[in-house]
Amino acid sequence: MQRIGCTGCHVRNLEIRNDRRIADVDTAYDPERGIFNGLYAEAKPLYKSVADSAAYPKLQPLGGSFVVRNVFTDLKRHDLGPAFHERDFDGQRFTQHVTEPLWGVGTTAPYGHDGRSVTLDAVIRRHGGEAASVTRAYMGLGPDDQEKIIDFLQTLVLFPPDDTASNLNPGVPSSADPQLPENHGSIALGGLFQISGEGVE
Repeated sequence: MQRIGCTGCHVRNLEIRNDRRIADVDTAYDPERGIFNGLYAEAKPLYKSVADSAAYPKLQPLGGSFVVRNVFTDLKRHDLGPAFHERDFDGQRFTQHVTEPLWGVGTTAPYGHDGRSVTLDAVIRRHGGEAASVTRAYMGLGPDDQEKIIDFLQTLVLFPPDDTASNLNPGVPSSADPQLPENHGSIALGGLFQISGEGVE
């Protein structure tokens, strides 16, 4: 992907200069703590509480910069040619679209901002405009190299976070019935957002 130019727009690791998150979740394979599906998430707060006159204290993000790894986007608008252009209800023509993150592309078919491409190969070939040279380079690859790119993209999958045990809700490891949702945990972040009944003390 880097050699033919895909990563010019689909930037693998993206630096965010001003972190406005109030929580970070780092998920890894952990067969001991990931009760139901082997995934376990460490959630940590990224805010300080500031008392004010409201019912709940204000959560102020700690700020700073951070890197989003393996997101594959530059979050910029690009013209990808007429195959991506569209008109809205009053006839206004849209020719630019934000680079779609590839994080999760292995589980999010169909593809394109409009879902008109059924396969990864089809959406790659559909790129034109600013990406025309990259598309030509892709089509110039041999079948084996094209397949390597598709195989890699299919490894970028999403997982269902409700089935991931975490330090916010680790589940019940000793349960006789791990199929019950309350027994295998979740990464519900209600506690960080001060939602009643959802958080940790």
